Amino acid sequence: MHLTLHITNKCNLRCKYCYVQKGSETMARKTAFAAVDLAAGEKKPCGLIFFGGEPLIERELIYDTVKYSQKIKKETGQAFYYKVTTNGTLLDEDFLKFSRGINMMIGFSHDGRMQDDFRLFANGAKTAKILEEKIPLLLYYQPYAIAMCTVNPKTAPKLASSVEWLMEKGFGYIAVSPNYDKSANWDDKSFAALESEYKKLAQLYIKWTLEDKKFYLSCFEMKIMSHIKGGKYCEDRCQLGRRQVSVAPDGGLYPCVQFINDAEYEMGDVFSGVDANKRKIIEQKGSVKSPVCESCAVNKRCNHTCGCLNRQATGSIGLVSPVQCAHERMLLPIADFIAETLYKKRNSSFLHKHYNEFYPILSLVEDKSALSPPDTP
Repeated sequence: MHLTLHITNKCNLRCKYCYVQKGSETMARKTAFAAVDLAAGEKKPCGLIFFGGEPLIERELIYDTVKYSQKIKKETGQAFYYKVTTNGTLLDEDFLKFSRGINMMIGFSHDGRMQDDFRLFANGAKTAKILEEKIPLLLYYQPYAIAMCTVNPKTAPKLASSVEWLMEKGFGYIAVSPNYDKSANWDDKSFAALESEYKKLAQLYIKWTLEDKKFYLSCFEMKIMSHIKGGKYCEDRCQLGRRQVSVAPDGGLYPCVQFINDAEYEMGDVFSGVDANKRKIIEQKGSVKSPVCESCAVNKRCNHTCGCLNRQATGSIGLVSPVQCAHERMLLPIADFIAETLYKKRNSSFLHKHYNEFYPILSLVEDKSALSPPDTP
């Protein structure tokens, strides 16, 4: 079990598509430490994700929680690994040195050339310029940082250029996802624009692969994987309340980030542990699938099994939105075109990335020089 610690709902931005209810809540240290104890009790490697709001507003809590977890590791041998999801505005050299020292993964929320359309400071000021200045320092200390890019109906025509811009800035790992929230207002025109942009990205993907560039572009990688893994893709896609549990600022346990503070989905707390009966009820709810999805030809390659995504889009963990359905049907043939093109060419970069189970390890060894930054940024 891995834990997402919602250490605060305070944030210095007011992103127009953010689903987090802003406020002044902050997780107490005893709550964060109890969460670490709960995770350690399973005696398996555990991931701790620091989430918000903007978690770097409470960076001292991050430092103290990591220190506490490392104390447990020293005493028991329990392994922990770490990630923080941040808007990047508060990143500085001190935190980046700290993150590198503990191999903390950084998820950097940035929409590329779409940034200033939706991601603004609380006073309405734009964020793109200040973040562009921080990117070199971020990638100097964290060359494997993930750029997390959200596309909206209004910004769909900028998607390909945004991903290309992020690649040019040095990001090799880019996660792209549409805004599935009910308020997004996708229509035929914006969907047509999105499809056009995905096709442009497909050509870039092929070009970069043939140039032997190392990169991970989630929107296509996941769909290519869905073909290779077959039925196991959906089995691994979402294990509501099992694989990744969210911890609210007050210590309540919830099955994923979309369910924080919803009493219907509360399944215990960090002090008393997981309530097995409540978790079982949540699992049962998540296992109910739409008959329409079950009869669909691509149901084994679709994200319809993700209860958290369904909750965001429709308010129900078992109900898939028409927007998500249309997006899946749009994206699959484009991803398959990429895979078919590169497979027919027997491109070694593509084959190793998708068919060699040791690729991540071999790639890391090959890139080990990137783990030791040069003397100066």
